[in-house]
Amino acid sequence: MKSFGYKSILDSDGNSILCEEMKFTDIGSFLYSGFFRGIAQNSLPNRCKNCGKYFLIRGSWYYTYCDNPLADEPDKTCRDVGSKRRYAEKCKNDPIWQTYNRAYKVHYARYMKKKMTVTEFEEWSRFASEIRDKALAEYIPFEQYYADKRR
Repeated sequence: MKSFGYKSILDSDGNSILCEEMKFTDIGSFLYSGFFRGIAQNSLPNRCKNCGKYFLIRGSWYYTYCDNPLADEPDKTCRDVGSKRRYAEKCKNDPIWQTYNRAYKVHYARYMKKKMTVTEFEEWSRFASEIRDKALAEYIPFEQYYADKRR
């Protein structure tokens, strides 16, 4: 940064406004200053996991997806559909997630048809999540996971 100071300017009503005045020697200094000024004001940059564009996170809210409209569906944003698309992609490409998702749908249908109580469904859900995580961490082989999740 070349110089930093304060300057008084007049608004349209003739009132004096005190403003910061900064002069930079290069673009890097300008960007560096702007980045840390944003952090001081609780605005952090983040990259959207759906479209890959950068956006600012404001306040204490943390988002993984931006508010940009989708190219194929302009009435929806990345935030509206990002997590669903990511989960669907994970289920399509990973046999462990695919097996878990199918079993979850079967058990949820049983719960909705009153063939399973809330307690039984929650117990199964916790059990299924635990063995899914073990299979993902490769503590148990896929064949054992496939057999165990039917419990």
